[in-house]
Amino acid sequence: MIVFLTKDLFFVPVLQSAAARQGVELTALFGLNSPKAAELDGGSVTACVIDLAGTDVPEIAGVVSELRSRYPAAQVAAFGPHVQTGRLDAAQAAGCDQVLTRGQLNNQLDRLIAAWSGQ
Repeated sequence: MIVFLTKDLFFVPVLQSAAARQGVELTALFGLNSPKAAELDGGSVTACVIDLAGTDVPEIAGVVSELRSRYPAAQVAAFGPHVQTGRLDAAQAAGCDQVLTRGQLNNQLDRLIAAWSGQ
C-alpha cells in the first residue's frame, strides 16, 4: 500500500488511477491526524509520498520523521513544484529517499508506483 499525503484534492485521482492500473492500493491522507491514518496497518505500507506544496518548510522534517515512525519499512518520497526549491531542499535534508519535482513525478508516475509498491 502507498500512502499519499496531500491537501490537493485534484491530484489524488491521478495517483489513484496510476496505482489502480498496476493493482496497487493507494490511500490519500489529507493530514497526519486524519482518522484514516489511524486505521492503516503500518506493516502494509511500502511507501509514503508527500506533496510538498501542502507542507510548510519548517514542518517538513517533522512530517518525514512521523511517517518513518508510523511506517518504518516504507520508502519516503516527496515532490513539489520545481520553483519551490526551499521545500525540495528541506525534504532532501529531512532524509527523504526520493525528492522529485512535480514534472518528474508526472513523467515517471507508472515506474515510480511500481517501485514504491515493491513490484
